[in-house]
Amino acid sequence: MAQLALVADFERGAQGRGADGAAGTLNRMTWRRLGGQAAWRLAVWAGVLALSGLLAATLVRMAPGFGTDERLLDPRLAAESRVAIAGERQEQSNVIGYYADYLRRLARGDLGESVSLRRPVRELLGERLPVSVRSGLAGLGMAWGVVVAAVAVLELAKNRWMERASALVSGGLLCVPAALAALACIYLRWTAAGAIATILLPRIFRYARQVADTAGRAPHILAAHAVGIGRGRVLAYHVIAPAWPELAALAGISVSMAAGAVIPVEAVCDSPGVGQLVWQAALSRDLPVLVNVTLLITAVTTGANLLADWARSARKV
Repeated sequence: MAQLALVADFERGAQGRGADGAAGTLNRMTWRRLGGQAAWRLAVWAGVLALSGLLAATLVRMAPGFGTDERLLDPRLAAESRVAIAGERQEQSNVIGYYADYLRRLARGDLGESVSLRRPVRELLGERLPVSVRSGLAGLGMAWGVVVAAVAVLELAKNRWMERASALVSGGLLCVPAALAALACIYLRWTAAGAIATILLPRIFRYARQVADTAGRAPHILAAHAVGIGRGRVLAYHVIAPAWPELAALAGISVSMAAGAVIPVEAVCDSPGVGQLVWQAALSRDLPVLVNVTLLITAVTTGANLLADWARSARKV
């Protein structure tokens, strides 16, 4: 009887989350506590951003070859031009001073100028960021679509051979390097989004399958089947609904993984996005570009993770 009561509670709770879920959560958590949690996460986000930019500038400054410029190899350059080029690099040699000046200019909306491309970084990011966002979102959407469909089929079928086959396929894809996945997409004439989906798919699937399997082994699931509730209803109300906090956290982590996968994929596929820009900037030790892109990627990844963590904690309270 206790298990049947638990089944009924889950049914009522899952059905009430659609229209009354947000209001119920806010009734249990005061606006003051909710605002405090959001402020704390914003402070952590800002601190991580500041630290990551400083670390990126330090690593570029300490990298072998910093201070050299391929333009100095041109024998046609006049002595004044060589002195000007050397002066540009000398200004970036003091990491603390450069980063403090960068933050002051950033507060005014000035992202600096690319040393290698001789163009404002704002223009470069404005041209290339939409390409990377489209590729990343498309790859993320394809990966999640396949994962949701595969997990649903496995939960409904409960077939041992299908479980083994899915584990074998996901394990094999997990061993494929990002560069190899990008090369495969070039030969298969796929877009960069296909390579990103190939990279993300096994990582998302393994965790999502584990979460669904753990939720499906709960004692009340057996009681739900015993009273004749359909498999689809059990999957929706008694497996996915209780596992929603873990799936929300996984969604935030998958955004971080997508941001990391965009760079090698676009560099190998020669896609005109931020990844290609980062590769060119790394080869030329272009400090303004590398610092701005580092802050951008850090903002996306940490923001997605903190937002998912905040949503999960707000749901549990």
